[in-house]
Amino acid sequence: MLMETVSFLVVRLGVNYVALPAAGVHGVLTQAEAGHEQTVTAAGVTYQPVDLAQRLSVLTDLSGLEMRTVLYSNGHSYGAIRVEQVVGLTDVERKDCFPLPPQFQRDERNWFAGMMLYQDQLVLILNPSWALGELADVVPVSVGQAKQIVAATPAAVGGSC
Repeated sequence: MLMETVSFLVVRLGVNYVALPAAGVHGVLTQAEAGHEQTVTAAGVTYQPVDLAQRLSVLTDLSGLEMRTVLYSNGHSYGAIRVEQVVGLTDVERKDCFPLPPQFQRDERNWFAGMMLYQDQLVLILNPSWALGELADVVPVSVGQAKQIVAATPAAVGGSC
């Protein structure tokens, strides 16, 4: 039987792991390649700075050697997302994606598309439009709070990616 898979780029911000759909990744740059400016221009495209750590209300150290800038687009917006570490690119079978549990009832349903496990880590799958700041109600969310909610409720299988 052929299983449909979806590709994600898993990144780390502090102790938190999040994933972006890999189709939107246009490149991953080192600090030297990205430079010290907030805006990054690559291949004639300007990527606006996206402070994903602030948006997720997590503490990060973006001065480490593993810090990278992910050039990301959803086709409408282009963002330069600084992360502490690019953990890896992974293909996930749709059956291994989980919807958000019922406690996620409000705006957070716009922030996260679901969740998955990667190397024994809970990874929240980001909604690219929210991550890039396209949604009008972009407000910070605590990933720690989201993890506590997720841990409290078993999820249905195979619904979110």
